[in-house]
Amino acid sequence: MPEYEVIVIYEAGLTEEALEAQVESFRGFLDRERAELLEVQKWGRRRLAYEIKKKREGSYVLFRVKSKPTFPQAVDRHLKFAEVVLRYLSVRVERAAREKAATGAAASGAEREGS
Repeated sequence: MPEYEVIVIYEAGLTEEALEAQVESFRGFLDRERAELLEVQKWGRRRLAYEIKKKREGSYVLFRVKSKPTFPQAVDRHLKFAEVVLRYLSVRVERAAREKAATGAAASGAEREGS
């Protein structure tokens, strides 16, 4: 199954509990789609490059997922009308990029151990 990265920008005004509820909602969506969640990274609140829905900041969350090829269309249907979602992007991660990231992480870990 192909791997995907989904970055979601939620409204910055959400409390930590509300943001966690949104992440759990997305996990429920992944279960319904029979997708495997590999990783969740909360990047926190960041300033946007330009206004989106009259907002200047957003809370970024990255989801790494393994799923079937129809996954991007399902994500679009799920997130398109969510009021707290400012923007989202789903990208298929190619095998070469995954391998390069894995070797880069291993190399940087080896450099830190050697220091």
